[in-house]
Amino acid sequence: MLRLILKALLRPLFRLVFRVRVHGNAHIRAERLLIVANHESFLDELLLGLFLPQRPVILIYSSAGCGRLFRFLARGLVDYLTIDPNNPMELKSVIRLIETGRPVLIFPEGRITTTGNLMKTYDGPGFIAAKSGATLLPVRIEGAARSYFSLLQGHYSRSLFPKIRLFVQEPTLIETAKAAHGEQHYLAGQAMHRVMTDLMFAGRAEQTLLAALLEAARIQGRNWRLLGDVEHVDYSYNDILRTALVLGRKLAARSAENERFGVLLPNVAALLALVFGLGAFRRPPAMLNYTAGVEGMQAACSAACIRQIITSRKFIEQFKLGDKLARLQGVEFIYLEDLRREVSLADRLWWLCFARHRPLAAVPASRPEDPAVVMFTSGSEGKCKGVVLSHRAILANVSQLRSVLDFSVNDVIVNALPLFHSFGLTCGGMIPLLCGAKVFLYPSPLHYRVIPELAYNASCTILFGTNTFLANYAKHAHPFDFYRLRYVVAGAEKITDSVRQAWFEKFGTRIFEGYGATECAPVLSVNTQMAYRSGSVGKFLPSIEYRLQPLPGVEARDGQSCGQLHVRGPNLMSGYLRFDAPGELQAPASEIGPGWYDTGDIVAIDADGFVHVLGRVKRFAKVAGEMVSLGAVELLAGEAAPEGQHAAIALSDDERGESILLYTTATGLTRERLLACARAKGSPELAVPRRIVCLDALPLLGSGKVDYPELKRLAAA
Repeated sequence: MLRLILKALLRPLFRLVFRVRVHGNAHIRAERLLIVANHESFLDELLLGLFLPQRPVILIYSSAGCGRLFRFLARGLVDYLTIDPNNPMELKSVIRLIETGRPVLIFPEGRITTTGNLMKTYDGPGFIAAKSGATLLPVRIEGAARSYFSLLQGHYSRSLFPKIRLFVQEPTLIETAKAAHGEQHYLAGQAMHRVMTDLMFAGRAEQTLLAALLEAARIQGRNWRLLGDVEHVDYSYNDILRTALVLGRKLAARSAENERFGVLLPNVAALLALVFGLGAFRRPPAMLNYTAGVEGMQAACSAACIRQIITSRKFIEQFKLGDKLARLQGVEFIYLEDLRREVSLADRLWWLCFARHRPLAAVPASRPEDPAVVMFTSGSEGKCKGVVLSHRAILANVSQLRSVLDFSVNDVIVNALPLFHSFGLTCGGMIPLLCGAKVFLYPSPLHYRVIPELAYNASCTILFGTNTFLANYAKHAHPFDFYRLRYVVAGAEKITDSVRQAWFEKFGTRIFEGYGATECAPVLSVNTQMAYRSGSVGKFLPSIEYRLQPLPGVEARDGQSCGQLHVRGPNLMSGYLRFDAPGELQAPASEIGPGWYDTGDIVAIDADGFVHVLGRVKRFAKVAGEMVSLGAVELLAGEAAPEGQHAAIALSDDERGESILLYTTATGLTRERLLACARAKGSPELAVPRRIVCLDALPLLGSGKVDYPELKRLAAA
């Protein structure tokens, strides 16, 4: 009776002041039920007791902080049981309780989060679920961390009565029956961690980029200054929104709806504002790579049917692009300097009186599946293709990354990766703006002495890079330059052991290597603090489905599945824009079926779910009838001469089918040295190239990848 009275009194009150809404079906009836939830605040137990139809026993870890007042208020709604998660006997008592049919609720983190994201998850809850055979009901609490009843540390914006939502997910099971007895506890814990990361991702909102930016501005405050660039101006959310909407409106007047604008700018704040502004007015920006050369930019403009390019006179002059751009045909240039002068009093009044207060009403109605941006593949193996990414795809990838890595308002990010590359745009642009982290944009990743100094002066906590860039930062940086780094996240190319070791020895920092593709916005997997394996690219992000297609000549390793990787997920592109079919959107499809993307990469996935990239299908040579990975050849060269950079290509050979040519910057690298290294590693002699060419520097694309088409042109010449 007391429980009914308390619910009748408190539930309407919480609905009123916290605007609590429950999404999903909470009315799950199971003979054995275990409810798991993330732990955001002292309000959580009251919230779950009020809005879940079950009356669960809440397990409290003996090591957790005390919220006696809230537990006293919740005692009429739920029962409590204090346990030690490391005591097997107490875990067995919980299992027996579940077997009697009593619902149990547990917070696998064991404590209230201090970061706003998922923290350490204990193995005990997974073991309880597996041993009891209980149905798992995951519930995500969202919004309570922004109340004054949370334990967030740092510059988080608080609210007395934040909006709180409860996302009830589909019930699931944890099974470890096939595992050996000694492995069950570990595997159950890993399974519970996957459930929790999926839970953190599942509560994402379906919205557009502009709506997501407005939500971040509402949480952090519009005056929060978080974006800086080489102009030495710090931009607030209000500045970004004003620039985005005013410029977007001016450019919309020059074009038809759904027309694509080319954007040719370096890493500056105006570029990010244009991405939000053009997307909001349904004119998706096409991010042109100014390092691609005239032929590459012309192909991109043709594929995406671009007739207008937004750029800057100052940028063209400083980067000496005048002659190159003069050779582009069929395009008109719009200069930012002219656009700013054209902003009239009417435009300013439109912003002050209308768009500032009702920004979503000031732009055309958009849907999450509408195109948000067009990226272009690197062209590392041929002509670039336009990749159309929707609002949903980009925001899904941001949410996927935030569910496994802790990005917060306390972080400072120095991003020198170009924003025309999907790695730079999503990780170095979208993530900081949407989570409130401060970000400094730098126009070139090639200034190897400047960037470590910037990181030092800005007290940088997160850095994104590629193997090439990180190797050079480690070479030129002072050991104290990266003193505050929490994460170094790497992608685009494989991290070599020498770079990984250099960063650990010089800066005491692990590199979290990831893997992705422009078509996936871009991240598919990444190593994290909770799931790290050296030499791998981590585990797949939440909601990524994958299939491996067997390949002849590629053998699976012990305990691993191996093959050509096909993926599907909410972060997948809408389709391609190809040079030979301008403007026509080609939806993703592979041998698996529609909606799947063939990465073209050969991967091995071990028993724990870690992904190991073996190479690309196109980057295999068939030498004397045997498949040889060109990536493995480069790794072998890296072992033999760690001081240099190496790139291998395949050439046709009348006698052996194909032969391997190795380009290197290591002047002392010889075939004999490679053979000795191959014998020591047990590598086949076929993996040792017969021809070695020394260059002063390998040609690179703007993304930091090796420019293999240029190397093939050199070989042909």
